[in-house]
Amino acid sequence: MAAAALALGVGCAEPYARLAAPYYAFVDELLATGHPWEIAGVAVAPGKTRFTAELQLRGYVRRSMSAANRAARVVGRVQVGEVIETPLVFWTLLLGWPAATLRQRARRLAIGIPVFFGVEALTTGTQLMLPMAQASAILAGHPDPTAWDHWSRFLESGGQFVIDCVAAMLIAAGPGRHARLTAASMPQN
Repeated sequence: MAAAALALGVGCAEPYARLAAPYYAFVDELLATGHPWEIAGVAVAPGKTRFTAELQLRGYVRRSMSAANRAARVVGRVQVGEVIETPLVFWTLLLGWPAATLRQRARRLAIGIPVFFGVEALTTGTQLMLPMAQASAILAGHPDPTAWDHWSRFLESGGQFVIDCVAAMLIAAGPGRHARLTAASMPQN
């Protein structure tokens, strides 16, 4: 199964990133709310070498919410191989986890879809926004690492894989494993 997931990741990374770009644009617009940030667009573009592609967020940062002029133009970059990491790990674990019944697997899938979108927002969505947070900090005179920097470092040092795995395993271990509490099963006084 791991070899199949790797082959799928290599072959489908760029198409998946193109398909997911509108979702990331939506998520990043939500994340920009309350900040002096303007999202111009999210799209797949050529990377630094001719063999790579990147998901890129292009945007602008103002010095404050009330500032009329843009103070910085930023580009957030995430390689398409990183973009496909969450769906590969999350869905491989969740769908590959043994299930006693088809109903249990369907329940996991139904719970997994909204959780997956949340995990995508927490990982790739926030990674794309990092340059905007850094530009805001620099414009405000605070070049020290921000919470966004710390979150990004956590994700890049294996945290994204951990979040993907934990989310999938919590869903897989949850439905159907716990006894239902009913009035008949409750102790009577």
